[in-house]
Amino acid sequence: MFAIDMPDVPPQYPPVVIAQASLAKQANTTADRTIGVCHLIENRPESRLSAKNSLGPVEWVWSYFKREEKQVFNRAELKAAKASLLQAPAHGTLEIGSTGGAAYFPTGPDYFGPDRATVLVEIGGLKVKVLYFFKVMQSVSGGSDQGSPQDDKKNCPKGEMWKISLSPNVVPLALHGLVR
Repeated sequence: MFAIDMPDVPPQYPPVVIAQASLAKQANTTADRTIGVCHLIENRPESRLSAKNSLGPVEWVWSYFKREEKQVFNRAELKAAKASLLQAPAHGTLEIGSTGGAAYFPTGPDYFGPDRATVLVEIGGLKVKVLYFFKVMQSVSGGSDQGSPQDDKKNCPKGEMWKISLSPNVVPLALHGLVR
């Protein structure tokens, strides 16, 4: 029996499913998990150095494991974590620094709308694909007591972060009793 793992993506991004008949050796980018992150990007000249356009792929993976799988990485694993760009955005550039932090820069001042990028994070012997769903906007307001702009379902239909899939060969570590 075949099981199809459909990607859980926001409705403004059509899902793409690729079927593969061969079980040939997979590339080194095979991920143990895939998570989605909604990130609102501000496209104004003064926003190039704004924290609003900064992202932390390693921090998102750390947060995912802590919240969803109740696993905490130690300081050495966090420090050794690496992030690399697998798929660049179509309407901007994503620059990843040596410490795993990143920044998104829209290619021009006229673009407003969706964009997407994929980053591979390696942490604690695991590989996690982070699918970034960007929404490039004229301005992004800060958070308040009522929540953040990512809480608005018009901006981020699935919320700020969500699990898309686990590799078919992976059982969450908590089920093995391997939670640290």
